[in-house]
Amino acid sequence: MLTVKNLGSGYKTTDGYIKILNDINFYLNKNEIVGIIGEIGSGKTTLLRAIRGDLYIDSGDILYNGESIFSREVYKRYREKVIYARQDSLNILKPGYSVDFQIKKLFGHGKYDLNYVKRIFDYLDLPMETLNNIPSRLSDGTRHRVVIAMSLMIRPEILLLDEPFTGLDIDAITGLLKLLKEIKDYTSIIIVSSDVVPLFRICDRIYAMRNGMILEDGKWSEILYKPHHPYVYDIINAIPSFENRNREFTFTNNMVNNGCVYIKRCRFMNESCKSEILYRYDNDHGYRCIRYPDWYNDRDKER
Repeated sequence: MLTVKNLGSGYKTTDGYIKILNDINFYLNKNEIVGIIGEIGSGKTTLLRAIRGDLYIDSGDILYNGESIFSREVYKRYREKVIYARQDSLNILKPGYSVDFQIKKLFGHGKYDLNYVKRIFDYLDLPMETLNNIPSRLSDGTRHRVVIAMSLMIRPEILLLDEPFTGLDIDAITGLLKLLKEIKDYTSIIIVSSDVVPLFRICDRIYAMRNGMILEDGKWSEILYKPHHPYVYDIINAIPSFENRNREFTFTNNMVNNGCVYIKRCRFMNESCKSEILYRYDNDHGYRCIRYPDWYNDRDKER
């Protein structure tokens, strides 16, 4: 359905072009949920914006059903099929108009199925009274849930969710996960999240990003139980649990700027990590680490 090939992208500013994404290869199948994890500033949101076609592309291509979206005809058709739910909800919703008015606008100012809206609101723990409020009177978390709800009402072919779990309590997160599993029958979904736990509950595959590059990708179970890159291993081991509650994080302070993008913080690095590192595959499990599987031996020595 959606394929990203060798993508390079960034932002044009008054000071010139700032490149953010480097050599991104990514795909999304029909009726699939894919997650993107990584630290804040790793390029996750930029990748979503590039996939939607909002940013300048300096290299590579994005294919929708085998056709480049940079053809004018394909781009128009593609944009009609893709919905991007951003995390800055106050800038998406019109602050002076009621939520009810803005939902009606989605449907050409006509009537909408109130029962369907109530069902989505219930999943997201949103009271129906929210319809009569204006966004400026709602909390950040409530506004964020309204944006997600409105995105789901449109039933897009491709749904891009940027940090959808931010500001949600456990009940709302559980409801959202249930709803996403339901709409997977007619929608393919890409989720960016710094909270990795919900992603491992719902995603079919996971991509891990740092410094504008993909360092690892694979089935959620392989990423969770057998990470091939120390960066992903550290992310997973930062998930709170009884076993790791007293774990101390020790990082090197290597200031080398080439080679692996995790070299400054990786305690398993050696001289080979300073060289160019190609993306490799272990069956369907992709990774960008020159020391796999040897770094596992170093890890075992730490224990």
